[in-house]
Amino acid sequence: MRNKTILIVVAHPDDEVLGCFGTIARMIKEGHRAYTLVLGEGKSSRAVKRSDITQESYDILDDEFYKANKSIGISEVFRERFPDNAFDSVPLLEIIKSIEKIKQKTKPDIIFTHYESDLNIDHKITFQAVLTATRPMNDECVSEIYSFEVLSSTEWKYPHSFSPNVFFDISDTLELKINAMNLYKSELCEYPHPRSLTGIELNAKYRGLQVGLQSVESFMLIRLVNHCKIEFKSFSELDINEIAIIFVWRNDKRVCEFMKAKNFSWEIHNEFIKSLKDRKDMEYFLVYSGDVAIGVVYFVDINSDSCEFGIYANPNLKGYGKILMQHLLDYAKNTLKVKTLYSSVYTKNKRALKLYESFGFEIQENKEMSFVKLDLSAGGGGLLSFSRFNLSYRSFRGVA
Repeated sequence: MRNKTILIVVAHPDDEVLGCFGTIARMIKEGHRAYTLVLGEGKSSRAVKRSDITQESYDILDDEFYKANKSIGISEVFRERFPDNAFDSVPLLEIIKSIEKIKQKTKPDIIFTHYESDLNIDHKITFQAVLTATRPMNDECVSEIYSFEVLSSTEWKYPHSFSPNVFFDISDTLELKINAMNLYKSELCEYPHPRSLTGIELNAKYRGLQVGLQSVESFMLIRLVNHCKIEFKSFSELDINEIAIIFVWRNDKRVCEFMKAKNFSWEIHNEFIKSLKDRKDMEYFLVYSGDVAIGVVYFVDINSDSCEFGIYANPNLKGYGKILMQHLLDYAKNTLKVKTLYSSVYTKNKRALKLYESFGFEIQENKEMSFVKLDLSAGGGGLLSFSRFNLSYRSFRGVA
């Protein structure tokens, strides 16, 4: 995966730390480059009159901002001075142009920014301005946008609506995030305020509990412009974060309701993945489209003539079923070189049956379970209607 350029766009100093610094610290360690843009001046809304805030207090906040960002290796920081908690008093176009200016300078692939429904008005407007400044035109450099949660804003909005679908393991970089926040002495609060060092740590552990990891930052994927390079990665090569992603998917009610085996433990999940290492009659793959995991395909009871297969998509994404199926068929036909594919599916899973039907499977429907079959030797399968997608495989069979 090529190194990417990241731009963090936030309303106030310290939002960047609270929202995504564990993830950004990890990405910088992995070789990516990151920049931070803060749009607001900060502080002034806390005074009776804006003029009551001294220049010294602004200087202190600026110094904290620069030191906190430098502490994790941010390449460069940028500052605007829109009025604190009053972005709605500024023409939106001015905020958009300030983002476009920095975007043109840094050419980011990825933007991290606020959640659209935060309690704070500046956060909401920042989100809107980011979307407008990154309209998906042909020459737009930004291909990924993520919204993060900011403690003491996101969770204070009612009703709660932040529903993360992307999780980054920050077990190795949580301390860097906490150290960066500790540099914001003028912004830091005492526990049990959520914007405290303890609050940050507890939130990371809470998010970790959701995906079976020690410490996590969670995000909502807002936009992904996919360049459609499809890659199969064998389960035997997965890292801990990928194993956790599959564990969450597989126990998601939208997936497990159509599986014979329902919810299972993290221990069983790990043991199963370990058991695949020396199996020649089974192959399981996590499927990527670019850098985004889109689903799982697998083959069992593999022999020279036939095998059974399974498939499920990332439950948080839509529109990838046909892509997964097309490449599953290509792998079965051209790599496994089997003649016949079999599978079974709950008859109530009408979406899956419709997908199989569209690819020419023979379907025998019964009351509870339906059985599907495709004769690949007769010309079924193969990269036909989806030939514009590139495909590469990485498996323990040594397929290049």
